[in-house]
Amino acid sequence: MFNTLMIVVISYFVYQISQLLHEMGHAIAYRLAYQSKKWRIEIGRGKQILKTKRFKIHLIPADGACYLDDDYEEWYYKKNFIVFLAGPLVNIILFICMIPFIYDINHSADVGSFYRNIVFITFYINFWKALISLLPKEYENMKVNQTDGLKLLNIIKAMKKKRKSNTIKHTKNPLPHDKGFL
Repeated sequence: MFNTLMIVVISYFVYQISQLLHEMGHAIAYRLAYQSKKWRIEIGRGKQILKTKRFKIHLIPADGACYLDDDYEEWYYKKNFIVFLAGPLVNIILFICMIPFIYDINHSADVGSFYRNIVFITFYINFWKALISLLPKEYENMKVNQTDGLKLLNIIKAMKKKRKSNTIKHTKNPLPHDKGFL
């Protein structure tokens, strides 16, 4: 019973922290790409347990959102690609960082269950958080209705479309050929 309760409590806090770090990845990338301080983060649903100028954290761990304000421009494809990739990248880094600890746990007899639970829960939550957020999917009734993966896919499509239209413009010769010149 105690072990199950410990796993639930650890999972709750690890998920909330992982979600916060995921959204902070977006915020930091936005801050660096756009030189703007106009962002805020909201995590979870239900009763609000923390509210500051930049953060709102709710009791029930669910979705999260990093709201980017005025300076965000949809047509800055490369900047937006970095901003939307930064959140899942944080989760990827977190689960990769857990691999040496998992190796340590599997090769050591002195590891307590609390440490073991934190490491494995952190690994799996961040693995699934990265995977799910990179899947191109649209949701209803969520704070943000598109996953980071769908936003990244849309940016890639827009970049290809722009590159294709620029290529067509540059390959057309604006001046007519003088057929008698050769």
